[in-house]
Amino acid sequence: MKAFSVSPYSRRPLALAAALLLALAFVESSTAAERANAEPGTVAADPLEDPLFDDFDEEFEGPTSFPDPLEPLNRGTLRFNQRVDALLIAPVARAYRFVVPNQVRHGFRRILANLNAPAVLVNDLLQREWRDSGVTATRFMLNTTLGVGGIFDPARDFGYEPHSSDFGQTMALEGVTSGPFLMLPVAGPTTMRDGFGYLVDIMFQPTTYLLGGADQILHSALRGGSSGLATRDANAEAMQALEESSIDYYAALRSAYYQHRTAEIWERRGHRREVVETATSE
Repeated sequence: MKAFSVSPYSRRPLALAAALLLALAFVESSTAAERANAEPGTVAADPLEDPLFDDFDEEFEGPTSFPDPLEPLNRGTLRFNQRVDALLIAPVARAYRFVVPNQVRHGFRRILANLNAPAVLVNDLLQREWRDSGVTATRFMLNTTLGVGGIFDPARDFGYEPHSSDFGQTMALEGVTSGPFLMLPVAGPTTMRDGFGYLVDIMFQPTTYLLGGADQILHSALRGGSSGLATRDANAEAMQALEESSIDYYAALRSAYYQHRTAEIWERRGHRREVVETATSE
């Protein structure tokens, strides 16, 4: 969903492992609840189809959200996140926007994107997207050298446009279903699949081994989750507009995240949808 960019939600180091473990406790009993709690207007799965394909089919047939058997817990977490945002994150983010010039804020975002390039490259290779992997490798080399560690983006000037690729997307391309929607403390929305995918992506980042946990603290403070400073700076107006215009902010946020994440997975991989759908339904 181009008008509402929430791309940073795919980076969420804070409280992720704890939330995933909590969600796992509910998954065994959630299959029936996923269908019972489907949003109004969700396309019903054909009962004659393979049940393993049900969740995946929803991603193609145009529902408004991911399965949400943990909705009461997720709503409580969202309320907690809103309080933390109002008391802490929003004031710091306003100070960040006031003190740090716009060009410097853009530079921060470019640095963080460049640090994530090795993870993007690994996923391009795992997805067998050879052209994209070549673009990612070239961008990383050019921006790390000529771009002074990613502060600038000379690769774009040479015609190498950036793209995103992560392990959650890699799993989706192999037919792994999204699993339950999760609202993580501070970090914001994800799914079981994408939350696990982020943990794997951390292992693909060289800074994880060079800096230990320090790089994840940096990502969390500047970019990670819905409350990272760079994230909030880039999406503050869209988030505020969504909250003010929504009767049910939780449902609207869940739907917006679904639309964004589905588009993010398939925007550059549309040529794979039919193949994945056919293979999964057999």
